[in-house]
Amino acid sequence: MAAGLFDLSGKVAMVTGAGANGGVGHAIALGYARAGARLIICDIDEDGLERTRSELGDAAVLAMRCDISRDDQVEALFAASNANGCAIDVLVNVPFVFPRRSQPHEVTLADWERMFEVNVAGYFLCIRAAIPGMLAKGSGAIINIGSNAGVSALGRGAFAYSCTKAAVHQMTRELAIEYGRRGIRANAILPAQMRTPGLASHLANPAFRDGVLPRILAGLPMNRLLEPEDMVGPAIFLASDAASAVNGVLLPVDGGNLAMNAGGSPGEASA
Repeated sequence: MAAGLFDLSGKVAMVTGAGANGGVGHAIALGYARAGARLIICDIDEDGLERTRSELGDAAVLAMRCDISRDDQVEALFAASNANGCAIDVLVNVPFVFPRRSQPHEVTLADWERMFEVNVAGYFLCIRAAIPGMLAKGSGAIINIGSNAGVSALGRGAFAYSCTKAAVHQMTRELAIEYGRRGIRANAILPAQMRTPGLASHLANPAFRDGVLPRILAGLPMNRLLEPEDMVGPAIFLASDAASAVNGVLLPVDGGNLAMNAGGSPGEASA
C-alpha cells in the first residue's frame, strides 16, 4: 500500500532541461520513468536530449528542443504535446543560467536580463502553458527547482542568481494559493551545491578545489557535495499521491545547509 502512494503510473510528466549532459533534469526524468510515468522532455542541448530519449525508451512520449525563455518555443512544445494527446499531470521546471560570478556592481544588464529570462520567465512560460490542461483535468503538480541561494545569501558572486531563485520561490507560493482549490499543487525543491557537470568542471581547477570547495563543504553538514540523484526521491514524492496535501512548500534537499547557523562548526564540540 505504501509503495503505491509513490507510483506514477498513468501520469504524464514534462521535465524541462532533461538533457543527459545536464544534471537534475536528466536524473528526475529517468527516476520518473522508473516510477511508471510517461515523459515529455525538452532541452536546448539536442545531443543530450536524444541520449535521454534513448535511455527512457518507451517511457518517452516526446523529446523536443526548446529554449524555455522563448514564448514561441514553449508554445510549440505544448502544441506538440497536445498533438500527441498528452495532458500533463506533472511539470518540473529545471533549467537555469549563471553566466559569470560577479560582484553586484559588476553585473552587466545583459547578464541580469538573461538570468531572469531563463531562471524566472522561462518557468513562468511553462507554467502558464501547463495550467489550462491541469485545470481541465482538475489536478496537477508543479515542481520548481529553487536553491538554498534563494533563502540565504551565498556571496561569491551569486547576487543575480540568488535573486532569480528567490523569485522562483515566491512564484511557487503564489501558484499554490491561486490554484490549490482547483486541484493543482505547486512546490519547490531547494538543493545546495551539487555535483552537476558544470560544477564538476570547476573541480579540475586547483584554485577552486583547494580554496572554494572546502568552504562549500563547511556549509554542508553531510560533508559531501549533493548529487543529481539526490533530487529524484523528493521529486517523485512531490509528484505523487503521497504528497496530495503538500502545497506551497519550499523543500530543502541540501544536506542540512539551511539548518546550520552560519557560525556553526559541524562535528565539533568546542564553542
